[in-house]
Amino acid sequence: MDCEKSSTVLHWNYRGFTKFPIEHLRGEEGEVTDIYLKENLISRVPNDIGKLRNLESLYLSGNDITELPREISQLRRLKCLDVSGNRLRGVPDEIGELRELKFLILDENELRNLPLRIAEIRSLRYLSVCDNKLKWLPQRPVYNYFHCEFKFWRNPDLTTIPYSLWYHMFRDQQKRSLNMGCLKITENRQVSKDRTFRLTIHQECGEYEIDISCPQYNNIVETGCPSPPSLYELTKRVAYQMISTAVKQYTKYFSIYSDRNSYYLNNNKSYDALSNLEKTFDNFEINKNIETVSVSKNEMEPANCIEYTKIERSYYVPKDIIEKLYSFLPYFIKNELSNGPISKCDNAYCKKPIFDYVIYEFCIEKIILIDNTEDVVLNANFCSKSCADFWKLGKRNIISWKLLNQ
Repeated sequence: MDCEKSSTVLHWNYRGFTKFPIEHLRGEEGEVTDIYLKENLISRVPNDIGKLRNLESLYLSGNDITELPREISQLRRLKCLDVSGNRLRGVPDEIGELRELKFLILDENELRNLPLRIAEIRSLRYLSVCDNKLKWLPQRPVYNYFHCEFKFWRNPDLTTIPYSLWYHMFRDQQKRSLNMGCLKITENRQVSKDRTFRLTIHQECGEYEIDISCPQYNNIVETGCPSPPSLYELTKRVAYQMISTAVKQYTKYFSIYSDRNSYYLNNNKSYDALSNLEKTFDNFEINKNIETVSVSKNEMEPANCIEYTKIERSYYVPKDIIEKLYSFLPYFIKNELSNGPISKCDNAYCKKPIFDYVIYEFCIEKIILIDNTEDVVLNANFCSKSCADFWKLGKRNIISWKLLNQ
């Protein structure tokens, strides 16, 4: 097939491709920065997608793709990924390694959940998962609540959102169309194959029950019947807190809000701290990611009067620590710690990580729309009964519930 090709941008929309045409590049993969493959017949993304090492934009909307390969994490320069209008049933955890990604469009697929590691993408400014089959949202789907637009409209099975997500993104802020096709409080009695919560809601119009699926946790503790978490759960919590502390120590000198993954540090003031950290985490070999550049304070001074250090990687995540320093751990433990906890305790004075032991509480809060105010059901997660009881103090909108299909 005759394909028009420029040195950096490939316009291959509406060409009838049945597979990703990476073979058409013939050794020029490193020169491509943008690929447009909208409205073709592609069913899979090749595992060697990492050859496109300088790719910044990839548009694959309107194809027949059911999954993304884990190797997509090798596109380290990727800023925009559009896979809307496909048949995606999942997104690999490795999506969190696309540290330059700003726009992620997943609309009109068959997604039932989102990977926890999406929250690692600190550059993300737009995340849309409208028109999917989501039943439950992560407690923190984006790293920065205030710098990323998050859309999840028209997921009809979505009836609740995390309390912390509401608190940081939707509390006291006007939303245009949040209630379109999701979060409706309407009576229903439909038990799914997943574990199901049956909530009893009291409102002015009367009392009714709704069922909410919970596909996340295996160990859910009902209100009033507390049992202690397993030793394995407690160990993971402590280990993850230690790893998170190491990550914070290593990244606290770097900018986390910059649009570019580079930051300049005064070599005279801060490099001693970096050297100390290098001694602690010497396996990172951070010298490979550092280059020194000369900067002048003003035009009258020579250019080499001040030296700054440019850091190409501006932040680290738990997986970085685990891969370098905890390689001796069994794979399944490393995988759990790398992906991180499903949530953190919603008690603001606790915030302990929660992997597979949770005490749920539900409440009703309000979201402001353009022309009215809507009630929505929120789910709150707690690591212990004492944290749940503390959170409930003074709240009048708590919903009673029971667990089905345990």
